[in-house]
Amino acid sequence: MSANTAGHGKNGSRATVWVRTKPTANFAQDMINLQPDGKTINFHCYRDPKKGIVNNQIVDWSFKVDGVLHNANQEKVFEAVAADVIKAALDGYNGTIMCYGQTGAGKTFTMTGATENYKHRGLIPRALSQLFRDIDSRPDYATNLRVSYIEIYNEMMYDLLATLPESIKAAQMNPLSIAEDEQGVYVKGLQSHLVQNEEEALNLLFEGETNRAIATHTLNKQSSRSHCIFTIIIESRSRVESNAKYTLSKLNFVDLAGSERLGKTQSEGKTKEEALHINKSLSFLEQVVLALADKRREHVPFRQSKLTHFLKDSIGGSCYTRLIANVWGEAAQIEETVSTLRFATRMMSVSVEPAVNIHYNPNIMVKNLEKELILLKRELAMHDTLVNRTQITYDPLTEQQRYEIRQQVRQYLEGRIPEIDVVNLRQIQGVFEAFKDISNQMSKEIEESLRARYTVIDKTDPVAIATAQQAGIPINDAGELVGETDSSGFGVGPAGPGSKLVPSSIINAKKNEQRKGKARERTSPAMKQQISAPQVSKVPTTETPTAQTQLADKEERRDESEFLSTASQSKAQTTPRPSTPPGKVEAFEEFKRNEGSEINGILAENKEILSAKKLAYASLAKEINSTKEEMDRSLARLTKLKEEREAEGNALNEDGDIIISETEYLEINRLKDLKTVYKTNFEELKAIKSEVQYCQRLVDQCRQRLIQEFDSWYARSYLNGFQEDNPSSVTTGLGVRNQKVDPMVEDEQEQFDRLQMALLMENPDSAPFYNAQTRTKQRKIYQSATNQHQTGVKRVPGTPTRIIRNQPPTVLEVLY
Repeated sequence: MSANTAGHGKNGSRATVWVRTKPTANFAQDMINLQPDGKTINFHCYRDPKKGIVNNQIVDWSFKVDGVLHNANQEKVFEAVAADVIKAALDGYNGTIMCYGQTGAGKTFTMTGATENYKHRGLIPRALSQLFRDIDSRPDYATNLRVSYIEIYNEMMYDLLATLPESIKAAQMNPLSIAEDEQGVYVKGLQSHLVQNEEEALNLLFEGETNRAIATHTLNKQSSRSHCIFTIIIESRSRVESNAKYTLSKLNFVDLAGSERLGKTQSEGKTKEEALHINKSLSFLEQVVLALADKRREHVPFRQSKLTHFLKDSIGGSCYTRLIANVWGEAAQIEETVSTLRFATRMMSVSVEPAVNIHYNPNIMVKNLEKELILLKRELAMHDTLVNRTQITYDPLTEQQRYEIRQQVRQYLEGRIPEIDVVNLRQIQGVFEAFKDISNQMSKEIEESLRARYTVIDKTDPVAIATAQQAGIPINDAGELVGETDSSGFGVGPAGPGSKLVPSSIINAKKNEQRKGKARERTSPAMKQQISAPQVSKVPTTETPTAQTQLADKEERRDESEFLSTASQSKAQTTPRPSTPPGKVEAFEEFKRNEGSEINGILAENKEILSAKKLAYASLAKEINSTKEEMDRSLARLTKLKEEREAEGNALNEDGDIIISETEYLEINRLKDLKTVYKTNFEELKAIKSEVQYCQRLVDQCRQRLIQEFDSWYARSYLNGFQEDNPSSVTTGLGVRNQKVDPMVEDEQEQFDRLQMALLMENPDSAPFYNAQTRTKQRKIYQSATNQHQTGVKRVPGTPTRIIRNQPPTVLEVLY
């Protein structure tokens, strides 16, 4: 049961549109003019000379939207577009936020952001963070959140969270399909996961991100080749009011695939097929937007594609609708930018009337009605007692009471009693039921009596009529006896045997149908099973990543000193010819003085900081050890004093408590102070340890980047850009730091955890973000290790295989 209450909000009469420009160094200032009002964009295009002399191409365009976000950061985009929609969702309003634009314009970055950097997180992580903060600030309401993540790839729907252990079996058994009910559109087989906190929600988001279909494109190295929709379902009910009313709202974050022109990108093969499906679905989406904007149209073509059908109740209507038009402000992309803004202006014509989605829990309503019924019965009983009507009851009749009423009705029909005693409404209903039962029973007795004395023929049964005619009974096809008196008072005699007509065509047709039915019943069970057996569809399989890339990530680094020593040994053994490039020792020193001076300076500075942190760690550890030794000596003295006191006999006060000496009392206080100092220093030691591990990681990354850039520079300078015959220093093991056993580091995983904890010291709110990122990475590594390809298992021919999956982040981003 549900009800909608109209609500009013900001820009509640239509969908709102924002334009976000992609930061670029080649912004077309002469073609794109951003007006000071922050809402108007003017374009001036140049005519294409290839179209001939007669060219009616429009060169000047002007678009006005709700806001222009030029070179804006992620936080500003969220506050301008999504913050009020998120707050309204907790009050029961539906909301949809869409990103539309060409390939490479920054739609996915706007929606999800970069998982490696907390500051670059997109709308979805920020929305989840704000939702849980607002939930914590509303203790009077109990709120449940469920999330789902769906992908539409080549008009096929995939559950991006189906790789979770609890969802794999359900995903294989329930293929995805779109359905509708009284509450709206939903997807059969799509798993909705209950989340308790921000970390669990981000964990599901990162899990879905690693399963998205991406591919390399001419406009984007990691282009999303599918439409992805992240849905948050919010159920909120009051803890103060004990009623059945609650609100159920839905937030859709739609990351549309990028539109593109095949004539410009020259895509071929699988990329071309993906582009055709993407452009087709986006064309249907534009048709839906045009139909919604036209108030005279009665039919909206939602069912033309999976995308538009899924968004049937999420565009316009009672749902807050926000569109972010991502544009690429370069001169080469001006036509796609104009096309994107034309779609955005059409979206602004879609009317929106937000409404609160109020529902009522039927179970709670039944319980409340039962309580109210009990109270009303008690009130009526009290009223009947006051007016001396004690015989009246409002409970349902028992079987004994029904039997007594039935006996009274029989006696009344037989004339043995003059009237039936009725004192309340339930007895009246019981009397009518008794009359009905007796009437039905008498009809059955009369029919059985007639069948015992006469032959009864069913006039609606053609087979019975034909059987009676063959038996010589004078009856026509309508089931009436021949010779019955008509309205004139006389009858027609029975016809002779020779004058009997042939059975009608109707009877013959029914006989043929009966014979065919008996023939079908004699069909073998095997044939029935073969005919009715449904076709089984194949489940798409995903190939696991190769072991070679995993081994490459697990290789340990050595110090660049080994790189220099190894390179010097190779120089001493082989004397280079005049035509050969210089040795790597000389080249490396030259690189550090010139092109790599900045990175080398950062590396030296990080080493100094690391040495200072290690010195502070060692000093504090020494102080903690001395404090621990002093604690042990104090505890030994206390034990000795306690033994001496017990040997002499414990002295008791009036309350029966043990009296201790002043020396023992002072020693107890001293031990407490030592424990406090020990705990404080130990917490500080853990913080310094995290800083040491963080600095060590920075040094390793700087060293690795220095060597990698040196290899690239060496290949460009002396090998004409070819690096195939010259293996890099990292892959050959040169220039990588020796792994030393550090007593303060347990293992690599703990080192990574400590590094993240050190980063969290600057921003504690980022803890759920980094924790979810780490869990997703660990789960993916475990799945890739357990799902290695087995040589004895053969893939069924014809089974589709999807291999375009990106990998989870392995390291945090380091900004220099």
